[in-house]
Amino acid sequence: MAELELSTGRPWDEQLQRWPSANLLQSYGWGEVQAQAGWETHRLTVATAAGPLPVTALVGATGIPGTTRIYVPRGPVCGPGDAPAFAAAAAALVALGRRCRALTLEVEVPWSAAEVAADHEFWSWQPVPARQPLATVVVDLAPPAEQILGSFHAKTRYNVKLAERRGVVVRPGSLTDLISCVRATETRQGIHLPSERHLRTVSEVLGPAIRVLVAEVAGEVAAAVMLARWEEDVIYLYGGATGGHRQDMPNHLLHWRAMMQAREEGCTHYDLWGIPETDSPDHPWRGLAQFKLGFGGRRIVYAGCRRRDLRPAGGRLVGVMDRVRRRARRLSG
Repeated sequence: MAELELSTGRPWDEQLQRWPSANLLQSYGWGEVQAQAGWETHRLTVATAAGPLPVTALVGATGIPGTTRIYVPRGPVCGPGDAPAFAAAAAALVALGRRCRALTLEVEVPWSAAEVAADHEFWSWQPVPARQPLATVVVDLAPPAEQILGSFHAKTRYNVKLAERRGVVVRPGSLTDLISCVRATETRQGIHLPSERHLRTVSEVLGPAIRVLVAEVAGEVAAAVMLARWEEDVIYLYGGATGGHRQDMPNHLLHWRAMMQAREEGCTHYDLWGIPETDSPDHPWRGLAQFKLGFGGRRIVYAGCRRRDLRPAGGRLVGVMDRVRRRARRLSG
């Protein structure tokens, strides 16, 4: 195993793209985004029978002096059936943990739960809360546009056409548009969404891979989305709405036009990114799930995140510090 020190992301991403589960969160650019968020980004190349396996590992503080924790977002990118490659990656990450004085190693694999064999090493690790959404909806952009629209739920299809009839306009937007819509959504729904600093960092670091689209009604921005392109996928990362003109269905047309734009540019998948893993009517994301599932597509439920303790009681200590931080955030408002 060797750690790469690259001045550019191209060699890393080219190496990453040779693997079946390559994804945005293991890309060079996303590692740079996380570095600006306070993580220490380590890029490892692991020798396997199938060739060098790139692994982006994030090393962060635990709150306990002299210790760290390691988190691997949507990695390693070997296929779910390549157990030897996973084992090699795990060994390399444990070695990194020794150098970094890590208490724990958390791995959030890029595979669906159904893909992972019952005897896979991953299942032997301790389950922990996922940092990424546990499920998503991916729309296939390969069929003709009419067929894609026809695959939508009837209500979603109706709302797309309603927005068109009412003159909703979808156009390129600015980061300022997006931030305004995200903050409006946060205030209206009483939830925490990505900060302005994070949104600006993603835009600046990923550069041409990022696009902001807005839906306008009567000259007013009603909704905005931030999209990221990774290979032939377009990923809906963040979005928001002002709350105005809801009856004109701007969000429905916004995503439909985003899909068609991605398709025209040669992309084959539109990833709506985050929905609940179950259909529980009590889930706080229930409304969001209904909206995204309305676009048809394939629902993917990921295998989640698992932890391996690298020191005795490492997981328990990290868990205590996490609870302390969460309580401090609640008390600070």
